[in-house]
Amino acid sequence: MSKEKNFIFSALKEIVFLVIGILIAVSINNWNQARADENKLQKILNTVSEDLKNDIKEVDEVLLYYKNTEKYFHKILNDSITKKDFEEEPRIAFLILGFPEISFDFRGINLLKKFNTANQISNDSLVNGIINFYTERMLEVEVDDEMRANDFKENYAHWKSTYDWWADYLYKKEMSGFINYALTDKDYKNRVASAYFLTYKVFLPEIRKFKEEAEIIISAINKNKH
Repeated sequence: MSKEKNFIFSALKEIVFLVIGILIAVSINNWNQARADENKLQKILNTVSEDLKNDIKEVDEVLLYYKNTEKYFHKILNDSITKKDFEEEPRIAFLILGFPEISFDFRGINLLKKFNTANQISNDSLVNGIINFYTERMLEVEVDDEMRANDFKENYAHWKSTYDWWADYLYKKEMSGFINYALTDKDYKNRVASAYFLTYKVFLPEIRKFKEEAEIIISAINKNKH
């Protein structure tokens, strides 16, 4: 083999080894990046899981509150409420003036959406499922919660501008004027009926659904760790 051919052969070998080295380095870098992305995603999923656990606790508190107050709704709507009931259990008088709120955590889902956009992991069924859950379920809950809030605001505005007993009822917790209204005016029963419907027939079923689906997601995230 001539010197020229030896030189060309040696040069080609060096090029081949160089290319192989570059490919190995790229593969290692890609593998390391994939591992880093996987670890980052798992941390974000853990945050989502913790958020949902906190959300479920709040949902449970709201469900318990309304479980304990439902009997008062029924007494009013069945015309079996009495003056004695209001006097012995003053909170009945505030049954539809206010409501327990739920404050959902969004830190995890916000991180997940950013990660999903940056890494384009549209084929990940768990990630897509979580994003769809927040998009659809949160919208339903927020719409129903807004209806509940608007009903409360309307009651507040109506009583404030209509009845002389309002100041004593709100400031002094003096109930005689309100009790007379509640026992004799069908307007009160109608407002309780509206609040009952929006709460027990619309809002509570939605947050129960939220809880059920959130528990499924938490379970899926736990399985994803292994």
